[in-house]
This record gives sequence, C-alpha cells and structure tokens, in this order.
Amino acid sequence: MNPEQIGLSTACFYPHTLTEDALDLAAELGFSLVEVFLQTESEYRLDFAAVLAQRARASGVRIHSLHLYATLFDLWSPYARMREETRARFLQLLEVATHVGARALTWHGLRLGIDDPALVGPFLESTAWAAEAAHAAGLTLCVENVSWCYLRRPEHVAVLKGLGAPLGFTFDSFQAAESGVAPEALIAAMNGALTTVHLADFAPAGPRHLLPGRGIMDWPGVFAALRRVAYAGPLLIEIAGLDAPETLLEARRFIEAGLRSCSR
Repeated sequence: MNPEQIGLSTACFYPHTLTEDALDLAAELGFSLVEVFLQTESEYRLDFAAVLAQRARASGVRIHSLHLYATLFDLWSPYARMREETRARFLQLLEVATHVGARALTWHGLRLGIDDPALVGPFLESTAWAAEAAHAAGLTLCVENVSWCYLRRPEHVAVLKGLGAPLGFTFDSFQAAESGVAPEALIAAMNGALTTVHLADFAPAGPRHLLPGRGIMDWPGVFAALRRVAYAGPLLIEIAGLDAPETLLEARRFIEAGLRSCSR
C-alpha cells in the first residue's frame, strides 16, 4: 500500500462546505486524491460536472470516485416511474463521472427491507444492470458495506459476486465495526474486487465516523488484511463532525504510520 494513495472524501466537509469548494480545501491540506460525494440533484447534472472538472484541474486533485446519494438511486423501486427515473439518473451519472475523470462509483444499495426477499431480488437485478452499464462506460460500480444497508456481512459479498456482473466493492472500516463484523472477514470476502477503501474509527458510545486513531478499531489488523489481499488502491479518510480541517492531517499521519508498521 502506497502512502501517496491516502486521500479523503468531500463528505468530511459536509454540510458547511459546498462540494466543489471541498476540492480546494483538500488541495490546501495537501491531499491530491478524493472521492466526491454528490449531495443534491443539481450536482448530478453535466453543468455541475464541468465545474468539478475545472476545480479539480486547477487544484491538482484527482477524483477517484463519486459517492451516490442513497435516496436518489432506488434503482429497484416497485413503482415503475420511480424505477425509470432513477435509472435515467444513473445513466446521467455515468456521463458526469466520465466528465470528471472518475474511475469508480460508491453506492449503498438497498437500505430498506434489507432482508425482505421481495426487495432483495429486484435490488440484485438492478445491481447487475447498473454494474454492466457502469462497466460499459469504463467505470466500476462499487457496493459499500453499510451497517443499515444490504451489504453488511461476508455472505452478502458472496451473493453479489455470484451475480457474475463486473462489480466492485468499497470497504468502510467504521461501517464494518458498527455492523459487528470483523473488518478482516469483509476485506477477505471482497478480495479480487476491492476498489475503494474508506477509513474512519469507531467507538461504541461515541460519535460516529471518528478520525482514524480516535476510537477502538484494530488498525494493525485492518492494514494487515488489506496487505494480505494486495490492495493497492485509494485509502480515503471519510469522517463526520470535522472540528477543524487541519485534524485531517493528524489522520493522514496516523495512517502513514500504520502503513509503515504493516510493511515491516
């Protein structure tokens, strides 16, 4: 794992900084790799993509991936018009992603009725459809493990892999801990398709999405698991409740130290 792959999600600066301005903040802090979390419907338009692309070029920041806002992409909806509109929005998203030079998409997937066969079936069908559409556009659709969504445990990874679609995965350390699942097990299950990694810490009684190093995560175990699967992609800090942008530098130093220890 390369320390130069340490980046951040623009979600770190939400809600006080507009998405496009977050690119400038990232660059000012010395980060050159980001995931852009698109927060509103207007941010899925091509005119906004042009703004993002210009800001990225001007600041020297590379956009690795786009994070989809969950409620805008219920691709499996039983209501025909909603299904048509969300799938049309997804196809437009592919144009946006291509315009800004992204390589991957991070998606939560099914978030209600996550164990209901009547919803899981259509969700899996829509996932295969979306993965194929993304692949045709030169992108990788990555389903993220999220404690309150479908993908929570290794067996869910196996089901998604079983679709036979060109699908990737986003591993989130905080979400694994909140799900009560060993991060190592999820990382191992995602092996061969792990495309993006989100790093945040976890504390049972504390705020969610803590800075790496401020919770109880077994970070040596996480880094060792990533090394075992030869992961070489982005390591993106994704926290909430940022008190000061400069604290992201503390997180980067913590991750760098962890990578050095892991490589010994």
